[in-house]
Amino acid sequence: MPELTLNIPFQTVHQASIAKNSLRPDPVLKTSELQIDFQVDENILRCKFSGISDRVIRVSISNVLDNLKTAIECIDEFEGKKDSLWELDDVEMNG
Repeated sequence: MPELTLNIPFQTVHQASIAKNSLRPDPVLKTSELQIDFQVDENILRCKFSGISDRVIRVSISNVLDNLKTAIECIDEFEGKKDSLWELDDVEMNG
């Protein structure tokens, strides 16, 4: 079976874990043709693809990368940023 491993670096272990957990729920439709293994090793997300052909692996990688792009966009949007609209530390209230 052909295999390919993608090593995707993140800034933190937490971000790599978020990405892994967002990718894992998508089940492989034909487990006899394709297997995907996600692991986090420090801040690296390792995605190992094993399939019956290069084409099956290529299509699967394309799908995973599309889903990973969405996960990374969400991480960028929500992790570590404060919403300035709701910061009221310096606001004086009337009354």
